[in-house]
Amino acid sequence: MSGRVRVALAVGASAALLATAGCSLTTAVPGQASVVTSVEHRPGPLDRDGPLTDADLAAVDPDALLDEFLLTLFTQPVQHVRMETVDEVPAYLAGEDYGPGVTEGGFDFRTDEYAYHQLYGFNTLCADGVEYLWDDFDQEWSESSGCAVSGGNPMASVEASLQLTGTVSAGVLTAGLTPDEADVFLRAMRQEHPGFLQPGPLALAEHDGRQYVRLPVVFKALDVGDGKRYGMQLFNYAFRAIGERAKTHALLPGTSGASVSQVEAVFYLDPTTRLPAYAEMLIYEPVDDPTASTGSVERIEYLWDGTVPHFAPDPQTPLEPTGPSWPPERIPPTE
Repeated sequence: MSGRVRVALAVGASAALLATAGCSLTTAVPGQASVVTSVEHRPGPLDRDGPLTDADLAAVDPDALLDEFLLTLFTQPVQHVRMETVDEVPAYLAGEDYGPGVTEGGFDFRTDEYAYHQLYGFNTLCADGVEYLWDDFDQEWSESSGCAVSGGNPMASVEASLQLTGTVSAGVLTAGLTPDEADVFLRAMRQEHPGFLQPGPLALAEHDGRQYVRLPVVFKALDVGDGKRYGMQLFNYAFRAIGERAKTHALLPGTSGASVSQVEAVFYLDPTTRLPAYAEMLIYEPVDDPTASTGSVERIEYLWDGTVPHFAPDPQTPLEPTGPSWPPERIPPTE
């Protein structure tokens, strides 16, 4: 990305104004958000020296902060995450034992470089375009299939998105967009589907000695007429507004759960960069399954280090991926 793009977004009676500058990669402490794409935000209560106070946070418009966060996330050129996928939602919410899928993965949207290590029933890893599977019987890694990601046509985009969902993404949001595309996508969510984005009250939080802003968000399933109700599908509809690139982008938003699935999430944002350090998402159908008994939970730690992790199959060692370092949030369903 080059040059400077100014983005103005109407949010109720207020406006969030961002200026996105050129890409600037920096070294990051693993597990902590740092600037990968330089983003200049309109100065506000979060932009101050020293720790934030409750008074600072009270002056922040949750809708404006949500827009700043989404625009910043959507324009990241590299996504590196550690994730935990939970299918046993009732046990998880009750604080009981559960068996999650654990993944570390990364994707560079500029080069299609892609790698992951996943323990989800099977122990698999993707390195240099090749997928390897750990054989418990023979105690060795064996080549399974290819795992390269490529775009260029609609079918390739869908296939790539399915590969990235669960290995680099929770399948809800996206990254790798230009500032203009991010702006159009967000505008479509706001204007074409009013009520879809519902931020909650902000709070201050700490993790490993660093301060974050806790931002709860409901991506709400809505009645769209003719007896139809959509949630996850609204991400797809809004994304089409960016034009032809929506057909070939490697990571399509809204690829997790069912078309009607609602997402209730909490994001812990670095107040300086507006990037999430951690997110937890409850994905379920609020009408047919109000207790989320058949839903799923995604726990995502974002590592904004600008790199795709490197994995290599050790001939004698099964290895295991590292999951999020953040404690579980255990978001209960609201409906």
